[in-house]
Amino acid sequence: MIVTVDQKRRVVLPKPVQPGDALDVSVLGQRMILQILTKPVAVPPVSAQALKPSSFGSVDLDEPAFAALSDESPA
Repeated sequence: MIVTVDQKRRVVLPKPVQPGDALDVSVLGQRMILQILTKPVAVPPVSAQALKPSSFGSVDLDEPAFAALSDESPA
């Protein structure tokens, strides 16, 4: 496809390009390559889910979860 530049250095692009689209312009010597950039698809955040109290039935919150790494006692 051949496009012609007007006095203000504007060209009319073909149908796949819509107003507001972002284009990547690459210049290679005498060539210009235009690529339409796609908008990233937004992924909805994962919502927090309430934990069931029965899940904590066997958990003792006063007991440390791991063995001590050294002989030092906690301050």
